[in-house]
Amino acid sequence: MNGQPEQVPPSGKPRRWRVLLFTLAGLLVLYAAYRIALRVSINSRLDAIRSAGFPATSAELDKWYVQPPAGQNAADIYTEAFAHYEMWTNSLPRESSALTNLTGRSRHSWRPRSRSDLLPIVGLADLPPRIEPLPADMRQLVAEYLSDNAEALRLLHQAASMKSCRYPIDLSQGCDTLLPHLNKLRQAVRLLELEAILNADERKPQQAVESLMIALGVSRSLKEEPRFISYLVGIACRGMAVAGIEPVLNRTALADADLARLASGLGEAETDQALTRAVVGERCCVLHEFQGMRTGWTLDVGFDDTHTQYVPAGLYVTTGLLDLDERNYLDVMERFLKASQLSPPESLAASRSISNMVANLPRLCVLSRMTLGSLGRVLFRAARNDAILRDAQTALAIERYRLANGGLPDQLSDLVPTFLPAVLTDPFDGQPLRYKKLAKGYIVYSIGEDGADNGGAEKNSKGLSYGEGTDITFTVER
Repeated sequence: MNGQPEQVPPSGKPRRWRVLLFTLAGLLVLYAAYRIALRVSINSRLDAIRSAGFPATSAELDKWYVQPPAGQNAADIYTEAFAHYEMWTNSLPRESSALTNLTGRSRHSWRPRSRSDLLPIVGLADLPPRIEPLPADMRQLVAEYLSDNAEALRLLHQAASMKSCRYPIDLSQGCDTLLPHLNKLRQAVRLLELEAILNADERKPQQAVESLMIALGVSRSLKEEPRFISYLVGIACRGMAVAGIEPVLNRTALADADLARLASGLGEAETDQALTRAVVGERCCVLHEFQGMRTGWTLDVGFDDTHTQYVPAGLYVTTGLLDLDERNYLDVMERFLKASQLSPPESLAASRSISNMVANLPRLCVLSRMTLGSLGRVLFRAARNDAILRDAQTALAIERYRLANGGLPDQLSDLVPTFLPAVLTDPFDGQPLRYKKLAKGYIVYSIGEDGADNGGAEKNSKGLSYGEGTDITFTVER
């Protein structure tokens, strides 16, 4: 009306676009800050690992696993021994009843397929009860088998005198590292256990002890190898070697020097740092997998027993889920590393806490949930291994007491301090190991993982319990 043009209000569309752009820019800044913070936190954890003197990559791990000087590597001789190992693969006639003739029973319902199946320890045949000698036919068969493997046994005895060992493996390959020697080590320990039992049966106590010491040496050849599977095979081999001590003590009396030698060998087996090295190595291998995801790998993972989800690496990386997953993995493994340096039962309490921590990880932490799921069981296996070793150490001390005093001790405290520095404790409850005199002999036992004292109930030759529950036992009926 006053001649001025009418003002048209500006459209709201440009303003909305500016708000949207500012919002998007803010989100991008927050996303970038989030990603940077994750990487900084991961790098700080990796720096802490290196500051502690541990490797953080598979390449670093391969260098950390020291290569012995030429001519001083026991693995070279062990590998040669494996090459000379002879398994009896000749098929038996269909009508053969050799297994029944040898033992009168079998661990399996099917018929033996080869001559090696007729052997105890390395085959399917059962050993006779601990206080009974080998049947004549079985003794002859075992002697023949050991004779056929004489060169392998000679090399195993030679290798055990060497202190350093690294098998020819490339740990820079991460989880793809091949470990072909592990199964051969199991075979070697079984062969030595069989040799020890035959020597005891033939009243050759010193030779029996030597075979057992060599078997312990074979298991120790893995103590520096930084992988979980190597650690588990190592304690399995150690368990087989210790299992050979029980039939030897039941079949022949050992001199005090031989008993002390075996006890020293068992003490060395318990005090090594093999588990901590295994944790360090496993962490490097899984971190190798995280790095692989960043370079474009994909992963099929199972969130439970019935569902599997395909994870595209690009989406996993760009959303930051991979970094979050890796940080959580590093946190759990750091807790586990510290737990591996504890003695049971403290380590078992830490294991339960770690298992709860893993169970509460976000479901989208795919690699962590996949690789950490059975972590807690490792510490329980370690405790079981300690229980087996301590049972045997105590039994050896009892045998030394019997030699010196002409009878069995009334309680384990009688062994202190002459034959043991202190009464050994049960890894599962921290209490002294249990000890019971029998009508003939005695039993030393741990209550085992169930935490229940079943009075020394043990498993029979078929792995079945004689009682309602089973303990971890060492029995001498002599």
